[in-house]
Amino acid sequence: MATYGVISWLVPKTYSTTLDANLDGAVNSLLEKIGRVVPLESGKFFDEFRLNQNGVLVQLFDSSGNEIELPSQESSAFPVFVTGGLAVEGNDPAAYRATHSAIFRFAGSDEIYTLTVAGSAQEINLLKAAFGEIFLILLPVILLAAVLASLLYSRYVTGPVLRISAVSGRMSGLDFNWRCSEDRTDELGTLAHSLNEMSQRLSASMTDLKNANEKLRADIERERALEQAQLDFFSAASHELKTPVTVIRGQTEGMLFNIGDYRDRSKYLARSLEIINTMESMVQEILTVSRMKSSKAEPKKEAIRFSDMLKQEYALFEDLIVQKGIDWRESISPDLCVFGDKAMLQKAINNLVSNAVAYSPEDSAICLTACTEDGAVCLRLENTGVHIPDSELPRLFDAFYRVERSRNRKTGGSGLGLYIVKTILEQHQAEYQIGNTKRGVLFTIRFHT
Repeated sequence: MATYGVISWLVPKTYSTTLDANLDGAVNSLLEKIGRVVPLESGKFFDEFRLNQNGVLVQLFDSSGNEIELPSQESSAFPVFVTGGLAVEGNDPAAYRATHSAIFRFAGSDEIYTLTVAGSAQEINLLKAAFGEIFLILLPVILLAAVLASLLYSRYVTGPVLRISAVSGRMSGLDFNWRCSEDRTDELGTLAHSLNEMSQRLSASMTDLKNANEKLRADIERERALEQAQLDFFSAASHELKTPVTVIRGQTEGMLFNIGDYRDRSKYLARSLEIINTMESMVQEILTVSRMKSSKAEPKKEAIRFSDMLKQEYALFEDLIVQKGIDWRESISPDLCVFGDKAMLQKAINNLVSNAVAYSPEDSAICLTACTEDGAVCLRLENTGVHIPDSELPRLFDAFYRVERSRNRKTGGSGLGLYIVKTILEQHQAEYQIGNTKRGVLFTIRFHT
């Protein structure tokens, strides 16, 4: 009905527009012809126009608005004014379509005339009447077809759809204790069969998922317990104790056997006590880092004389450096200052130097450089004679990870050294990276002030 309504409105309107366009073209052609002749010679053109345009109302007016009889081939005078009212062909204004008006001059005349042409609306009215008569016949047919189609659709389609929709609602509530009883062979029957299979599989999957969740929960708790046990163990027995213990052992043996300078026992006993105190501080610092990692606490920052801190590191490892014949080279700019937790930063530097000394081969070199670059304090520590596989570099900062997989304590520590360094540097918002160079391995730190 909507489609028919649009057609019955649009077709007459389109047809009327087409007729008006054609009439407008004919009027323009007439004006072009009569504009080239004198009034009495234009009669044949007016006669031809009225002959070709059936039912068209044509009127001619002078500049004063007086209606003039249209020139004809039989006219002997011009102008001849119309008397007794307008020369219209009907009293019904609806009998004509839109009026086309134009002004023009005859050849050799300065008088301005107005030509008015109105097209007949009879054809349009007949078309509208035809559509109206057809609609009266078509309306009952359309209504009957719509009612029958609606009944058929509701009984054959919407009923099963509503039942399947209700079943889907139960599925969304995780209720799988149902079964579709549709025996149809069309798409709805296929859908019902698919829903039955989906229900069975979802029910089985939910059971498996619950069992898997319980198992996963148990595994997570077990992993957490294992991780905590590892953290506690490695925090208590850090590989960082290895180097101080080695130094104390060497000094003690030297004093026992009265070797060289070690005969001065008071000196080396005091040094051993100092190292023992350092070991105790190291253990406490490792535990502090562990607590910081778990609690996300911010470190206490203060101004630190970074140059002095770096120069102190050589003294802590002097014996081991001399023992391995390592060439220690340092270039430290004076008066370098950073802000941070002094104990934690000292621990990080100690770990780096300890690793450099421990993993450098004999007769190699260690280069420590510290300076200011682009407003940041930059530290570079390079130990020569050793390289790390590129595939291992991204994992060096992982907790408990070691490049040497045998866990031999003669070739390395427990794997917490760089992890502790990473934790401390991240707490201080410092940039760090490690990579291979042509000579060895370079560790770089940038502290932004």
